[in-house]
Amino acid sequence: MNEFKRQHPISIFVSFFSNLRQMIITLIVLFFFGTSQTANPWFYGIAFSALLLFSFVSGFIHWLTFRYQLDDQELHIKHGLIFRKKRYIHQDRVQSIDLNAKLIQRLFNLVEVKIETAGGGEEPEFRIVALNKEEAGQIRYELLHRKAHFGENEEQLSPPGDSASWSIQEDEDKVKDEVDYRWGLSTKRLVIAAITSSGIGVAATFVAAIFSQIQQFVPESWYETAAGFVLQSSLILLISFVVLVLLIGWLIRIISTILKYGQFKIEKTGSDVVISRGVLEQRQLTINTQRITAIRLVQNMLRQPFGYASVYVETAGGGTKAEDLSTILIPLCKESEVRAHLQEIAPDFAFERPLTRLPKKSMKRYMVRLTVPVLLAAAVATYFVDYGAYSLIVIGFALGLGYWQYKDAGIGVNDHFLWMRTRKVVRTTVIVPRKRIQSVEITSNPLQRMDELTTIEVSILTSILGKTFSLKHLSENQAMKYFQWYSYEKEKQIRS
Repeated sequence: MNEFKRQHPISIFVSFFSNLRQMIITLIVLFFFGTSQTANPWFYGIAFSALLLFSFVSGFIHWLTFRYQLDDQELHIKHGLIFRKKRYIHQDRVQSIDLNAKLIQRLFNLVEVKIETAGGGEEPEFRIVALNKEEAGQIRYELLHRKAHFGENEEQLSPPGDSASWSIQEDEDKVKDEVDYRWGLSTKRLVIAAITSSGIGVAATFVAAIFSQIQQFVPESWYETAAGFVLQSSLILLISFVVLVLLIGWLIRIISTILKYGQFKIEKTGSDVVISRGVLEQRQLTINTQRITAIRLVQNMLRQPFGYASVYVETAGGGTKAEDLSTILIPLCKESEVRAHLQEIAPDFAFERPLTRLPKKSMKRYMVRLTVPVLLAAAVATYFVDYGAYSLIVIGFALGLGYWQYKDAGIGVNDHFLWMRTRKVVRTTVIVPRKRIQSVEITSNPLQRMDELTTIEVSILTSILGKTFSLKHLSENQAMKYFQWYSYEKEKQIRS
């Protein structure tokens, strides 16, 4: 692959639909505004057509000007019509390569290539949206495996530019034969993961937004009759409506989770872990275990009582916005199985993690911090709203959640790792290697200082912004102990 190439022409339509999705909010506003006005309906049709034409021309120009070249463990990219850019991505900077096949790519047996590098932002640093599988496999192999797999014998391979005599499939088959560990998400676990997935609130909000637009599509007399019936209905009927919205949101989350994590499997070869998943949109992500900066164990309130957890990995430059710039390693497993999985996938992270609990005086901080704003809101609701007194029930939930947060919080260290467990609503345990920590910071506000409490913050490299994990209301002695654990001043004193 020693000459510049263009993407498959189908990338024009991929870019077209991608641009269309980004403009969907504008189109929805135009649609609803246009249907509510009788004047100048052609204006909205012309505007809609102009947006479609602009999106198609933009995709064509991007295909025409975007070219790439893979040469001697380095990827060269040139793109741009007016402002032309050249980029070089060397093998050493690549953190992970993600191969995706959305519905339109699958129709033409193509894939999308995403390359993450250290220091990347929230989006992948480089993306080829439509490429045949053989070329995508060659790029992934060259940037991830070639140097590590053949090492000093690299000169025995065909030289760059002689790719015709070099079989990518043979090398990929060789890698597959050397797989050290395989694991797949069973159908039973997939269903449990779907039923217990979080994010129901977001889906329910989407459903409520759709209900709010129903008036646009039904006769006005029907809508007024229905609205009058609802306003005169009992509290029980209104609660039933809310439950219906939540139930629909829950069903949407179940379906989306099954589509997202269906056919999930892990294959580890050497230090490379390949994660494949997806029913409609198939993804294949490769990460190197030597570049893992942290591992998180996440348990929501539905999974924790049954002992289930999800495992995420943090890598420099990796992760997606949908997963909070993390990568899901295991969608669902028993908490008791996590150590065995880590022993196979990332053995450095497989060890017992005893926790040091927080002092009793921090309990009131957790409980008061949640209860005071809820109490004020309930007081306002009680004074101004009918049935507002029922909101006082929420105070009990706030007190319970605060106490739960205090009971679950803890921290621990060994010679090479620090781990912290916290809870907002979901319980999270983060394990961070000492050598991957960017900084440790201790802070305290005046209220904390009254009780000699403080907050510890640990920062790691993930994206260009990094990520910080914090644990509130440690005693000052505890915080200083972990601060000194990280400080290199102690090592200098020992050596001196």
